[in-house]
Amino acid sequence: MQRLSRRQFTLGLAATSTLAAVVGSSMALRSGQRALIVGGGPAGAEAALALKSLHPAASVLLVERDPRRLVREHGDTTTSAFVRPRLEAGLANLKAAGVDVVLDDVTGIDWRAGRAELFSGRGLAFDRLLLAPGTAPRDEGIPGLDAVARHAWPAAWGSEREARRLLVQLHRLKTGGQVVLRLPEGELVHPAAAVSRAFALMAHVSRRPGARLTVLDGSTDPHLSDRFMAAVPASLSHRVEWIAAGSGGRVRSVDAAAGLIETEAGSIRADVVNFVPALEAGTIARTAGLADASGWCPCDAQGRSVLRAEALVLGDAQRSALRTVAGALQSARNAAVALA
Repeated sequence: MQRLSRRQFTLGLAATSTLAAVVGSSMALRSGQRALIVGGGPAGAEAALALKSLHPAASVLLVERDPRRLVREHGDTTTSAFVRPRLEAGLANLKAAGVDVVLDDVTGIDWRAGRAELFSGRGLAFDRLLLAPGTAPRDEGIPGLDAVARHAWPAAWGSEREARRLLVQLHRLKTGGQVVLRLPEGELVHPAAAVSRAFALMAHVSRRPGARLTVLDGSTDPHLSDRFMAAVPASLSHRVEWIAAGSGGRVRSVDAAAGLIETEAGSIRADVVNFVPALEAGTIARTAGLADASGWCPCDAQGRSVLRAEALVLGDAQRSALRTVAGALQSARNAAVALA
């Protein structure tokens, strides 16, 4: 995937700066004020660079709990099919631009005091707050789907560690083995990625004689199965099955130890399960009171929270987000314009 240079990103901001007139001045970041950005993923890191470029005299501080997200990686081709593409500015670029970085976890927001509480016990004062909390698994209430089951049946949905665990299981797939891809109920966060995942699993199945792939699709997208099945080679069509929600693809209970999945269409015993969870905005978004009953953060076009006008939400946590890397960068661009 093409990476944007800092110069290209800043030029993009300049091209959209005319939007600032309609945003209003209440969010404007003034010289010497403190901007706190929570989350160092694509949206958070790029927003930090953009704000520092537009406001050199402002204090821009980024908080990220996972230092691995702040290291540029060329990508691991062995896991690339199971990890969502990432585009992050990198720790060196952030520091060179004058962005301060704290490795910690934000556990709470005191809006009245303008203070973020950290896991370490410290607090960080802010004048403007931007949250890029990403997404987190949502409790679906499926009997048997506990922490042990999630470990045994990795989602590998953006996690390098889970991707490696899933690959080990696929490499050990026996002749005639059964692979199951489970897609969650409701609206999929990344429908294109879901189809790509099915193709990646099919590639592994094709290398094992007699092995089969079953996709349990609980989503509301009626076109996923058509897009996938239309591209399945005729030589593999008898070894691949896509069970949509209307045909019984919803999961009702699981027994990971026995490799058993109970669906509305019956029981399936699997050797390898890629269990993709339902998602919602990251934990801090809910803790900070920025998520509604849907689990996502309602925002205006600039990312300003509908529930708290003093906060800007970046990236995937927005209820109407595109939930792509390009969408994350656009949200960073919109936020920088709102603070210009």
